[in-house]
Amino acid sequence: MGGMCGRYTFIFDAKSLAEAFGMVPPGFQIVKGYNLAPGQHVVIVRPERSGLVADVAFWGLIPGWVKDPNTSPRPINARAETLEEKPTFRSAFRRKRCLVPASGFYEWKAQGKTKQPFYIHPSEGDLFAFAGLLEDWQGPDGEVMVSTCIITTEPNGLMADIHSRMPVILPKPAWDDWLDPAAQTRDLQGLLVPYPSELMRAHPVSTAVGNVRNDSPGLILPVA
Repeated sequence: MGGMCGRYTFIFDAKSLAEAFGMVPPGFQIVKGYNLAPGQHVVIVRPERSGLVADVAFWGLIPGWVKDPNTSPRPINARAETLEEKPTFRSAFRRKRCLVPASGFYEWKAQGKTKQPFYIHPSEGDLFAFAGLLEDWQGPDGEVMVSTCIITTEPNGLMADIHSRMPVILPKPAWDDWLDPAAQTRDLQGLLVPYPSELMRAHPVSTAVGNVRNDSPGLILPVA
C-alpha cells in the first residue's frame, strides 16, 4: 500500500451518521464495512442547497472529461500538496469537495521484509471525516457515475512511526469551510494538514485485513 490510505472502516447506521453530520438520514441502505477497499462503493457526505446529504460514490476518482471510465486510471488518493497542479484533481478541488466518513482506517508499517497492519481510530467520539473530492461522470446515454478520492498529507507524530502519509482528517469546525462551494482553494489549503496525534489511537491488527474478502469486527481487534 505505497503512500496511500487504501483501507478503512465504516460502521455507522443511518441514524448515527445523520446525527453526526446534522442531516436527514439517508434514504438508501447503508452498507457497513470493516475492510472498505478501492473500487467499492462508499458513503460520502456532500453539500446540497438544502444542507448536507449522504450519497454513495465509487472509490476511485473519474473526472468528467474521461471518455471511458473502465480504461482510465481511477486514483483513490490525491496528494494535498499537488491538488492545484494535477488536471485529474484540479476542478474537483475547486468545485466538488466532500467528506468521507470513517470509523477508522488501516495502514501498513514495513518491518523488515514483512508489513504489519495497524488500525487507527479516533481517541474520542466515533468518527473521522476525511477530506474528499467528488466527480459526477456522465456517460453518453445519460448514466451518472459518482466517484470520490481521499486527500492525503504528511503524517503527524503518531502516524510517522507507521507510514509516510496519512489521510487528511477534518475536525468538525472545518467541515463547513471545506464544503462551502464558494470557498477559494488558497483558503482551503490551510485545512489540509495533519490531524493532531492526541486525537487518534493506533494498534497492530491481524494480517487478515490484507485480504479484501475478509470483513468482520475481528479485523480491528488488537493483536500481540
